[in-house]
Amino acid sequence: MTQQSTDPPRRTRLSREARGTQLLDVAEALFAERGFEGVSMEDIARTAGVTRPMVYVHHGTKDQIFLACARRARAELDAAISDPEALAQAGASVDEVIERAGTVFFAILERDPRRWLVLFNPSASLSEDLAAELRAMRDRTIARIARMTSPFAPFDDDRNTAFAYAISGVGEQLGRWWIANPDVPVSQVVGYYRDFITTGLRTS
Repeated sequence: MTQQSTDPPRRTRLSREARGTQLLDVAEALFAERGFEGVSMEDIARTAGVTRPMVYVHHGTKDQIFLACARRARAELDAAISDPEALAQAGASVDEVIERAGTVFFAILERDPRRWLVLFNPSASLSEDLAAELRAMRDRTIARIARMTSPFAPFDDDRNTAFAYAISGVGEQLGRWWIANPDVPVSQVVGYYRDFITTGLRTS
């Protein structure tokens, strides 16, 4: 009979890149569950199974790790926007463009609600610098929305930008409603999004 080893299994040593990704995943889940103010660097370290200095090596402050989570989520959203942008540039109708935009937006929420919640974090306890950086990221996305909808919106530049902010707000608030009502089919949520926005474009 072969004697089984009683030595404890070796812990897998992650590469720096893999460890950084793991810490982002852990932080993202904690921020989504508890909000920004409810998470400490010690919480992130404990949940990830590493020491607190290890977290600081990868992300010097809680602001920095939250910003890294938000940047990752924003990059995913910005990549998805390319799809309805291409439709608009190809001359598709306003209904087609807005429906596609809603489809890709709510697909992110459906696939990963935690990432979506971090992206649309409502915390009022963010530092001034962190809040400004998050605003700047959001403003860049909204500028793309304004360019995408401008062919369908006979507005001046200021009003078109204001309408792009309204479009962003519709998506965010519908998303929060859907999280509270998860039994509603995604197609129905996308339909609400399309109808709210296209009605506004046609009646303004």
